[in-house]
Amino acid sequence: MESSSSRKLAGTSHGGVLPLDLLFDVLVRLPANAICRLRAVCRPWRSLTSDPAFLKAHAARHPASLVASFRDDPDHVHILDPSGHVLKRVPIPRYHTLLRSRLDLIGIADDGGSGTCYVIDPATGAVVSHLPESDKNSLRVRREPWSHWEREPDHSVFALGRARSGGCTQWRSTESPDFIVDMSSGVVVGGAVYYFWADVYTRNFRKMDLQTDGLPECIDCFDLWGEFWDTVKVPRLDHDGDGDDKFHEYIDMWSRSTLAELKGCLVLAHDNRRYSSCLDLWFVTDVGDDLWVKEYSIRDPESVIPDCDERFLKPLLLLDDGRIIIFLPVEGALLLCDPKTNVFSEVETRRIQEVCIQEVS
Repeated sequence: MESSSSRKLAGTSHGGVLPLDLLFDVLVRLPANAICRLRAVCRPWRSLTSDPAFLKAHAARHPASLVASFRDDPDHVHILDPSGHVLKRVPIPRYHTLLRSRLDLIGIADDGGSGTCYVIDPATGAVVSHLPESDKNSLRVRREPWSHWEREPDHSVFALGRARSGGCTQWRSTESPDFIVDMSSGVVVGGAVYYFWADVYTRNFRKMDLQTDGLPECIDCFDLWGEFWDTVKVPRLDHDGDGDDKFHEYIDMWSRSTLAELKGCLVLAHDNRRYSSCLDLWFVTDVGDDLWVKEYSIRDPESVIPDCDERFLKPLLLLDDGRIIIFLPVEGALLLCDPKTNVFSEVETRRIQEVCIQEVS
């Protein structure tokens, strides 16, 4: 039983008939798709199943596999183990893009013009859900290879300004963010989608935030339940300077970072080689209070990560032995990194077009 985490959560809420610590130990045994459905039961259940302590415990009980599309095989997606061995090959229609997700199902989208999305059961290869075409305004977004899927409570597809859930027959409009977001930066964590602001706002970065104890806000967050936008501040630099030096260090953090999900937490991966020769991984501990903790600082990443991938590297999965799988999109390669020994090794596999995580039910 996850007693320490359970006691912490039990002191903050009440889950109805069952004590919250007991509810924790029951729900943590269920597959991811069941958890997503149960979030709709009540607000305490949603709060519990979105808590980082629960997400971490759930991830430990349900090891994940990788789902990849290879550049030389447009007719299949492949399920891989963390060592790169192909466990299964699943046929897909040609000219379809693998969508980034973290489900027990596989999402793909038509890359040939219609923008139609499909959900495939990897066990049978059958299409279990078919989402209709949308208009051209959302089509451009949904064809992005970094699109995001979240199953709430059955499944939802989110496109900038639009959303569609499994129980609906049509796309519906949602509010737009105050700033243009970088669609290639997005990640789904705990029922919300996070994006960096687009680079066009670099010149308008608010220095006033840095002249006080404030931190710049350059991450937008869309809540998939409430369907509203919010902003998140970046982590506070360890040894930030003053004035222009401080300003440029935060610009560097913004322009040389990616967003990811590890251990059920939002992660900012900052290629900080310009200032410290490190790849820093910041984990958010409280999104509402913008609390970040730098859990890993990997030295000398330039020895294995090419300059072309420094802005796009994506931490994918934290293994039980502490190693981290990192995706290099430009190279189409997977790296295994041991942050304790600072040793990198490349996973032996074909060049990858796109990759995501598959939860094991």
